[in-house]
Amino acid sequence: MRYDKGQLLDALAREYVVGTLKGRARARFGRVLSSSLVARRAVLAWERDLAPLARAVKPVEPPPDAFERIETALGMRAARPTPTRAVGIWPALAAGLALVALIFGGLYFGQRPTAEQATYVAVVNDASTPVWLIQAYVETRAIKTSTINPRPAPPTNSYELWMLQDGANPVSLGVIAGTGATDNPLSDAQLAVLMQTMTLAVSLEPAGGSPTGLPTGPVLFTAPLLRS
Repeated sequence: MRYDKGQLLDALAREYVVGTLKGRARARFGRVLSSSLVARRAVLAWERDLAPLARAVKPVEPPPDAFERIETALGMRAARPTPTRAVGIWPALAAGLALVALIFGGLYFGQRPTAEQATYVAVVNDASTPVWLIQAYVETRAIKTSTINPRPAPPTNSYELWMLQDGANPVSLGVIAGTGATDNPLSDAQLAVLMQTMTLAVSLEPAGGSPTGLPTGPVLFTAPLLRS
């Protein structure tokens, strides 16, 4: 594979940073990084662009005995003597098991939510500044747009999110807010298009969204849609 093509290198670097580049492809690209300054610069650029997302995740401080409990659950450490009093044993045991489940579910190590994982992810950037994080959930048929850097729309306008298709008209995913978060449902038709979409776009429309079902205002941003 040729790694000297700008678009290909940028796409590989993006997926490497996001974590969607897996298996042999990831190992192969890792070897490229060890010998290619251009590839390392591409990865560093994406790490810089996505750094605000990492900083937005609040750190979780584990209890002082978290690792001791994990080692005990894995059989790597002898369990402490069980208290002789019956009162309070079951709540303490339940809390310990819940802690282990949460930690191994990724709350501590990966900062991943215990709810459904997003199937598709996109980050909409303005130059090098991320504006929105977009997460699509196939099982619950919903798409969530979270504002990273607020960008309020003018009072007479709204932002609208679109799926761009090759050889077909854009399909709307609904109006999204310039501040805070927006949750939009996904219909069967939207979901079918989403699974074939590689690029999202945000346009500026009249308040409430496009009156025609197609973009009527300027398309302000585009972003690649990645499968997580």
